[in-house]
Amino acid sequence: MGYWLSAGVHAVMIDDDAVFLDVASNAYFCLPGIGSVLSLEGRALKAASEGLADDLVGAGLAATAPTSEPASSAMVPRRTARAVIETLDPSQRRRPKAGHWLKAISAGFASRAAERRPFADRLPPLSARKTPDAGTTLLADLDAFRQLQPWLPFDGACLFRSHLLRNYLTSLGHEVDWIFGVRTWPFAAHCWLQVGDLALDDEAERLVAYHPIMVR
Repeated sequence: MGYWLSAGVHAVMIDDDAVFLDVASNAYFCLPGIGSVLSLEGRALKAASEGLADDLVGAGLAATAPTSEPASSAMVPRRTARAVIETLDPSQRRRPKAGHWLKAISAGFASRAAERRPFADRLPPLSARKTPDAGTTLLADLDAFRQLQPWLPFDGACLFRSHLLRNYLTSLGHEVDWIFGVRTWPFAAHCWLQVGDLALDDEAERLVAYHPIMVR
């Protein structure tokens, strides 16, 4: 019998450890040292025993039928937007205009309001689309945001910050990937925005320590 990740569940293998993310409960689960009896290919699971598979099904992490959700995939972040922006010609830099301020403030209030909703409701729909590479317009709008950000009356953890920036960029017509990643020993979860191999709101050198588990 075949097994697949349940709807709303995402997973990644990190060496011999399996990490699951259950979006509905906003909870991570780690099964350390299980790589010899469990493997993951896309959203398909292969368990060495029916007992292990049944346990995963009983925990709500696996199902006996595939879902329509696409498997998550993301490029390894190799460039940092901050560094790229600093190398731009002055003619390509963009000082914040009134429109940038309005979009940023609106995005901030929307993200603050979203904090009152369940985690699943704060996420955009899953998509199998391929995000295009960062163009000069996206970099210019991001440059404007970076300049006005210190003056915004909003702050929070990575989930709030990336949600705010995503709202701002999508309101200006840009497509970005919202990536959720994990690491083990010690366990940590993080999220950031990325376009191609360009990290938009964090340092690429820091992000390579995380393994993408979900891309929205």
